[in-house]
Amino acid sequence: MGIFDIIGDRIAPGLQKAMDLRYDRTKAIASNVANVETPGYRAMELDFASELERAFGSKGTNDIQVTNSKHMNVSSQGLAHLTPDLSGATKADGNNVDLDLQMGKLSHNGGQYELAMEFLKKKMRMVKLAIRSAQG
Repeated sequence: MGIFDIIGDRIAPGLQKAMDLRYDRTKAIASNVANVETPGYRAMELDFASELERAFGSKGTNDIQVTNSKHMNVSSQGLAHLTPDLSGATKADGNNVDLDLQMGKLSHNGGQYELAMEFLKKKMRMVKLAIRSAQG
């Protein structure tokens, strides 16, 4: 149990999850870039919107219920998943990775990671200041 669990803060754990998801998205984009010249390779994108909603405690219709004992229980598994990225034009060899587009996504994703990290650092400074203030 961390300090944010004790004080009932959902923002900090949500930011931590956002950073984890951004890291995973970076890996997906890096895989696309690494396969830019692989014939037949289809670019992939990490879809994590529903996982991010869950991390920040949003109430939605993403809760999966097991209605039959033979069904798989995936409610505790992450909702982030790879999906086909159809944003690039498909070349004659079947590859649809657009290097410029992927590099733009990588840059944007890195900026979003940095932003979440800065918010988390500020949140931690606020908690530290509150603790110091309470001590006297």
